Amino acid sequence: MSLATLHLAQYGFYRGRLDAHGRPAPWTLADLEEFASAHPGDPFAGRVLAGAIPKVALQLEATGEPPLWTALDPPELDRWAGVLARMWSRWGAAPGEVIAFFEYGSSPLVLLASSGYVGYLRRGAAERLGLTAICNDGVATMAVRMASIVETVGPSMLVLRSELVAPFAAALEAVGDTLAGRVRWVALSEMEGATPQPEVERAAQRLGVPVYRILRCDPAFLIAGECPGCRGFHLDREYRAEALPAGEVAVTARFARCCPAARYNIGAARLLAPGCPLERRAQRLEC
Repeated sequence: MSLATLHLAQYGFYRGRLDAHGRPAPWTLADLEEFASAHPGDPFAGRVLAGAIPKVALQLEATGEPPLWTALDPPELDRWAGVLARMWSRWGAAPGEVIAFFEYGSSPLVLLASSGYVGYLRRGAAERLGLTAICNDGVATMAVRMASIVETVGPSMLVLRSELVAPFAAALEAVGDTLAGRVRWVALSEMEGATPQPEVERAAQRLGVPVYRILRCDPAFLIAGECPGCRGFHLDREYRAEALPAGEVAVTARFARCCPAARYNIGAARLLAPGCPLERRAQRLEC
C-alpha cells in the first residue's frame, strides 16, 4: 500500500501529522486517545472519513474513556482473517483439528476465527484451514469450564489470555488433568503488545507444552506470532515495518483503507534481517 494513494490528508487524525512527502509522523495509542478527547463525538478519532458508515466497527479494548473504535469494510476484514490463518499454519494447524480460545469474544483473535462470530466475514481463519473453533469467555471464573472443554472436546491448540494461565493451570491440576501429549501448543495473548518472555517460560513449564507469544496491536490491525524456530515475530505480508529512532518500530497495515493504520509505533522493538530457515523471506522483529 502506498501512503500517498490513501490521501491521508482527508482523515482528521492524520491531517496535522503529515510531512512534505505525505508521510504521517509515527503515532501511538496515546496520540489516538488525545485526539479523541479533543474531538468528542467522533468514536473513530479522526481515522474514518466524515459521513462514512463502515460495515464493521470494533471497540479498541486497550483504551478507556472516551471509548475508541476502529473500522473495516468486508474485503479488509477478509484479508485480516487471512493473517490469522497464516499464523496458525506456521504453527502447524492441520484440517480436522480443534482450536480453543480462553479469550474475550470481542478479541480479533476470536472474531476472525469464524464467519459465525462477526458479520460480513466471508471465511474465518478456522474455516480457511478446515478447523473447528470453540471459545470460552476470558474471565478467571470460567477456568473450570475451560478445563472441561479440554477434556471433552480435545482441542489440539489453545489461545489463552496471559492472565488466565494461573487459574486455568489450577483448574487442570484440581481434576488431575494435563495438556502434555494432548495439546500441541498454547499461544498467549495480551490486549496490547506481547507477553514478556519470562512469563511465557513459566507458563510453558507449568502447562507442560510449547507456548508461543502473540503480538497484538489493534489500532494497527496487527497480529503476529512468535516463530518456533527463530523465536522472532514473523510479520505477515499484509504489514510493512520500519525501524524508528530510539529502538522502536512502526507498522503499517497494507489492507486498512476504511480506517487507515499508517506508521503505528508499536514501541521498543528491533527489526531482524530476513533468513529464518522456516520462512526465509518473512519480515521479522524482536520485542
